Amino acid sequence: MQNKESARSLFRNARREAWIVALVWALAFAWTVVWCYMHGYAHEETSLHVRLGWVEAEPTPDLVLGFPDWVFWGIMLPWLACSAFTVWFGIWGMTDDDLGAAHTADSSPQNGERRREEGDSHGH
Repeated sequence: MQNKESARSLFRNARREAWIVALVWALAFAWTVVWCYMHGYAHEETSLHVRLGWVEAEPTPDLVLGFPDWVFWGIMLPWLACSAFTVWFGIWGMTDDDLGAAHTADSSPQNGERRREEGDSHGH
């Protein structure tokens, strides 16, 4: 019974973490596509987003840290934010589940016997 509950807990945590990562990825993707489309291209004067004042018809790119502004805000910003999130989530956001007893090569009697045989075959 304990093993089943441990497996359920592991699955729930892994599923939750996968949904969080997928959501962050989807938000970064949506931001990049929308921002770069809106600010990286020239638009018709009659287009809705120009008439609403969201973008200029003929944008003049400014530089931000050596990048065109639409590249910095549309690509670099989400990339940096996702990198920071990845570090934070890996350290504090993920759950450390018990995966059972650890089996190491040093603690296995078969490996120890194999090592002795190898040692004998080498004249030790």
